[in-house]
Amino acid sequence: MFEQMLLPTGGTHQTRNAFIAFAGQALLVAFAILVIPAIFVAQLPRLQLATELIAPPLPPAPPPPPPAATRAPSHQAVSRVTPRVFVPPQIIAPKVVPQQAPMIADLAPPLADAGTVGGVIGGVPDGVLGGSIGGVIGAPPAPKVQAPVAPAPQTPSQIRVGGEVQAARLMHEVTPAYPPIARQARIAGTVALSATIASDGTVKDLRLLSGNPLLVDAAVNAVKQWTYRPTYLNGKPVQVLTEVDVRFTLG
Repeated sequence: MFEQMLLPTGGTHQTRNAFIAFAGQALLVAFAILVIPAIFVAQLPRLQLATELIAPPLPPAPPPPPPAATRAPSHQAVSRVTPRVFVPPQIIAPKVVPQQAPMIADLAPPLADAGTVGGVIGGVPDGVLGGSIGGVIGAPPAPKVQAPVAPAPQTPSQIRVGGEVQAARLMHEVTPAYPPIARQARIAGTVALSATIASDGTVKDLRLLSGNPLLVDAAVNAVKQWTYRPTYLNGKPVQVLTEVDVRFTLG
């Protein structure tokens, strides 16, 4: 009885094969769930990072708001200008001809020497032309003020002329005598004199400016005998103040 209840020996091998097949299927499922996502996991963040770095384009700027319409306050009164119609004047003939034409006053200003029509208050009948309004009766006329006359330029009695210019007007020249003392001492040079020439051309006054004392007397005695042509200014002869140089050389 117990021998019939025992399983046959071939059933043990079938159970082992079924367990092995179940274990193999479990490994395949675990590999598909755990290992395959671990292999391709590096590609998922790269795609997500590229998606996050792309910035969306900026939206266009909004249009400016329309200007607020200015409306006149309702309480302000609106003035209306009514155009005026220009009506030209019409010439109407008078019904009655006047016996005397009206006088039209002259709008031009009165002349300075003319009288006033109808006279003035305080005036004299047949008064003087050009009289002032409100003047005193019988008063003498105001004297006329004459413009000052500029005096005529006066001709100077003496002028200064350069020595070279005046030397050209020399008519008679006397050569000075060389002093014997200066010749023996071998002294030579120039004696400068200030001369005043009269209006007739003669030498009037001499003053020493520079020179050796041994040569001065000879130079003064000679220059006193010189004669110049008279100098005229504005048609009148004048005195001339000039300088004279007398040179002494030993030859």
